[in-house]
Amino acid sequence: MIERLQKRLAGELPGIKSWERMAVKSQKGQSIESESLQKYSDWLTKEKLSVMKKAAVLIGLFQRDGEWYFPLIKRPMHEKNHPGQIALPGGAMEQDETLETTAIREAFEEVGITPNDVEIIGEMTPLPVPVSNYVISPFVGIINKEPKWKINKDEVEELIILKLDDLISADNGYSEDWNLRGNQVKVPIFKLMDKTIWGATATVLCELIDLIKE
Repeated sequence: MIERLQKRLAGELPGIKSWERMAVKSQKGQSIESESLQKYSDWLTKEKLSVMKKAAVLIGLFQRDGEWYFPLIKRPMHEKNHPGQIALPGGAMEQDETLETTAIREAFEEVGITPNDVEIIGEMTPLPVPVSNYVISPFVGIINKEPKWKINKDEVEELIILKLDDLISADNGYSEDWNLRGNQVKVPIFKLMDKTIWGATATVLCELIDLIKE
């Protein structure tokens, strides 16, 4: 599976085609402008991406009893951006570092993944999140052993270890009716381990699923 994933990461990425599964829609089924859906073809232009702040996240795959897993985190409620949401370890790029370095550094700072234990096998499509003016670069890394988790309680309320096969099984078109910024909308979500994964994180994970399955 890892060899196939690495090969897919080196080729043409599905990007928008995958992201559209997580598009928030009005009750009438029309796409709306929201955190989960923008006119991605516009936001992916070099002109717009160049003025957005840069961030990176890590999908850190490791094996446990022959099965592949990766960590997610729950953001604390005091955070300015996306409080209380389920996310991948990651954060804003600092001066004089690459986005790959950002993803690895943040994963170490937030949940204790040792940088030397991570082999980055590819980068997925950078995802614009206009509501926070960030473009997020997701990196896929293989961790050579399950980390000795060390949670930064200032940045992480809860660590969630998710089995990759469970994520793939949850890609079933499930959605819920929410009131989002005053709009009654249908929000596609992953419902896993009594957690609700939506928005940018769910959008990134849709592309991961397609890279694995195709």
